[in-house]
Amino acid sequence: MTEGTSGRTDTPRMIGLRSGPALAIAAAWTIAECARAWTTGTWERGPAWWLASVLLIGAATLLLLRAPGDPLPARATAAIAVLPGLAALANVAMIGAPDRVALYASWTWPTGTIILSFLVLRGRTLAAWAGEALLSATILGWWFAAGPVPSDIADPWQELSWNLSMIGTCTILGITLRRQVSVINELRDTAASVEADRSGAAARVAERDRQLVFLNATARPLLEAIVRADEISASDLARISSVEAQLRDRIRARSLATEEVLAAARDARARGATVILLDDGGLDHLAQEERASAVHAISEALRGALVHAGPGTTVTARVLPPGRGAIATVLSMADNGVTRFEITPESLPRAR
Repeated sequence: MTEGTSGRTDTPRMIGLRSGPALAIAAAWTIAECARAWTTGTWERGPAWWLASVLLIGAATLLLLRAPGDPLPARATAAIAVLPGLAALANVAMIGAPDRVALYASWTWPTGTIILSFLVLRGRTLAAWAGEALLSATILGWWFAAGPVPSDIADPWQELSWNLSMIGTCTILGITLRRQVSVINELRDTAASVEADRSGAAARVAERDRQLVFLNATARPLLEAIVRADEISASDLARISSVEAQLRDRIRARSLATEEVLAAARDARARGATVILLDDGGLDHLAQEERASAVHAISEALRGALVHAGPGTTVTARVLPPGRGAIATVLSMADNGVTRFEITPESLPRAR
């Protein structure tokens, strides 16, 4: 399954908010807006305040575009909501008393509104509106504190209506987009589940075919020989017992049924040993590499025990159920004593 099919998405990824072009557009927009202070000459009244406002807006923009998570983490959200208001304070401190070009020079108001509008798209609607309230109150409070002042560009209520329209539109867009993202993720999860079911079914079919091939190669000749024979000899019984034991190993211990292990178990049984292989599912939840490492460790321990197994020896290899401290055990019981080997998660790096 490809990443494009199974990977979950979010609103920032869908609209490319974390991309390089988004950062370039944001930088160009900020430069164009902060240049209002240059065109009106108001930056000369307080260059340090102008620089502070630019840095605060830049910090809010960078956080908005680069902070991970969807929705945004609480700390990043709080910072983005407050920074435009602080930038507006620096902006009005630069301008000083309102005059005919002051509203146009208040570039942090529309720029901050754009930032807060995208904060809505990042899943923080209430924080965005709170930030807009702080930003607008800062500009309007400064403007009306000095009394009515004629403006060459627009009056403050027109500016306020534009800003509220912008963040209101983005609120509706954000809610719609996030619902669509939720639907897309549900569809991708469903597709992933269907693909997993298909893979599981294909694996079961492959396992069935593998067992059928084994039965056809081993059991069928024995059954045909039994049908043709007048009586079953001791060697026939031994072969039947060997095939039956191998089939039992393949069914009851699928994770251990490698050709090397099955051959070692067959040779040990031929020497008169009793071999029992069991799989209670302790490997099913492991990652592929960890599972392969565990199977290798169990196989090595088991083959080591089977090499010297003979009459009177019982070798039992068991993959334990999930949740146990150990993954598997290999137990060898003979007349001269008992040997137990335990495979734990901690032993896997050494087994590799």
